[in-house]
Amino acid sequence: MKNLTKALFGAMAVTGALAGAAHAQDESPFSVSAGLAVQSDYRFRGISQNDRQPAPQATVNISGPEGFYVGTWASKTNWLLNAAGSPSYEWDVYFGKNTDLFGFANWNAQVYYYGYPDAQTTGLNAATPNASFVELINTLSRSWGPLTTNLTWAWTPNFSLGGGTGNYLNGQVVVPVNDWLSFSGAFGHQWVQAAKYSGSRDYSHWDIGASATWNSLTLDVRYVDTDLSAAQCGAFWMATANACGSNVMATLTYNISSFPW
Repeated sequence: MKNLTKALFGAMAVTGALAGAAHAQDESPFSVSAGLAVQSDYRFRGISQNDRQPAPQATVNISGPEGFYVGTWASKTNWLLNAAGSPSYEWDVYFGKNTDLFGFANWNAQVYYYGYPDAQTTGLNAATPNASFVELINTLSRSWGPLTTNLTWAWTPNFSLGGGTGNYLNGQVVVPVNDWLSFSGAFGHQWVQAAKYSGSRDYSHWDIGASATWNSLTLDVRYVDTDLSAAQCGAFWMATANACGSNVMATLTYNISSFPW
């Protein structure tokens, strides 16, 4: 269940791809970018994935010709589903393509696999649902002068832990102050067709914060919250106490500059 609110690291999943598109004018159509990070609380769509504890993370992205890219991302996790079943890490794989829509916007279409290799979910329900799942994610990005807007829709035929068909919408606005500081905010809503556990429901989440960059380091600090109560959160989305409650979280990222092959 990918990074923070997919605000900073969600953007990082395609940062290398966008760099690759710009790199197309160079001799090689391929480029590689990577990043290392530590988050004070790894949040995915507003919900803590590591018991509100710090989580180390890493990503590698390979960009090719015509806007195509492939990459991987990993993070420490702790769902506390049960003593033996909670995944200790998440390892994702994705591929996609950036397309210029007639100069109006950038369309980023990707297939994203959320993997939890050591999750043991036996006994959570009769179907023994799989924690891992695949999403199709589409993001439209457009600049309005200095302002940038991102609109994302994600769909999966089988959400994590047997949740059935899932749809997700997110809107984000990024406002730069100068070449090293920017403010951003996002609002998202998650629907799941067939949540398995009593008391669970669809939910909304939001965040607002700032990012500062110095050389290869980026510090992002933001306020994150959802409209889920502790009981609703624990019923389906996460067994961690207060996983859906408000929090101020920080992410320190070391970006390894893109380089050609």
